[in-house]
Amino acid sequence: MKNINVWKMTTALDLQHRIAGVHFLDFQEDYDNCKASPGSQKGSYCYQVRQALDGKHFKADKNLVTCEYARAAIGLEKPDISMREGRSFDYCGLSESRTIGKNIADAMMYIDQDIYGVELGPLEEMEHADLVIMVDYAQTIMRIMQGYAYKYGAPEHLSFYGNQAMCSDMTSKVFHTNDINISLMCNGTRRCGKYDKGEIAVALPINMFDPLADGIIETLNAVQLVTEKKRIIETLKHTDRPAPEENSAADKADPQCPAEEARTNDKPDHTGTSGNKNSLGLEIDTQYNYGKGLLEYDHHVLDLRKKGDSRL
Repeated sequence: MKNINVWKMTTALDLQHRIAGVHFLDFQEDYDNCKASPGSQKGSYCYQVRQALDGKHFKADKNLVTCEYARAAIGLEKPDISMREGRSFDYCGLSESRTIGKNIADAMMYIDQDIYGVELGPLEEMEHADLVIMVDYAQTIMRIMQGYAYKYGAPEHLSFYGNQAMCSDMTSKVFHTNDINISLMCNGTRRCGKYDKGEIAVALPINMFDPLADGIIETLNAVQLVTEKKRIIETLKHTDRPAPEENSAADKADPQCPAEEARTNDKPDHTGTSGNKNSLGLEIDTQYNYGKGLLEYDHHVLDLRKKGDSRL
């Protein structure tokens, strides 16, 4: 699913890993009917997500997820009351007091619903997904957030503090808030997933994926560095846009995303004006950046002031 927008984002951002999808398999019947094979070995949820980011497509039930806290976070089993109340965070040294431990536990947003298993894999290989997880360096995550802000404005549900990264930050919190979230990772995720010390993660609900891809492309000319624009131009010379999927959901409107506004004279089309749009859907302009646009706008406002516009 989403193969065109997966390709667009991978090309535009030069992603270091595959884009992973997470699909909740609520009942054993769903798990049994899922075409993916069970994971090849047991491991923490952090490890299993890393396998998906590396290109493996599989399903996992609670017997394949070895971390008790992850199983509780994503709904594979019910958490012990001491875990739910944050007593364990206080006891092991992750919080200064029991009340702080309780606050941390509440913010984890463990999934209450019973989940039998999860399907994990590269998003374009999956038929269904509930969440999307990406891992890369800070500059790339910055571009993802710029694309998000272009479509949705300021994020309102960012929550992370270096604990339970993949299971809570990237899965249960995103499921609860229906919104994007960032994670600085946790020790377990970095160890089991073998991530570089500079990598961080971002996750979002599947309904935001297509608008996010569009926002990343729409902001490319404004914020992408010249070297990156040239890299994209060269990449497009040697890669083909994938064929559209049958019955794709890509054209379905996201009810949270404002309708696309028509371009007007005071809102330039920064996807290019020559009509020579590439397979990403824009004309890459290596001469333009948003700093030039701001300068043009400031000069426009100054001219209006000189002409006596009393509102400025």
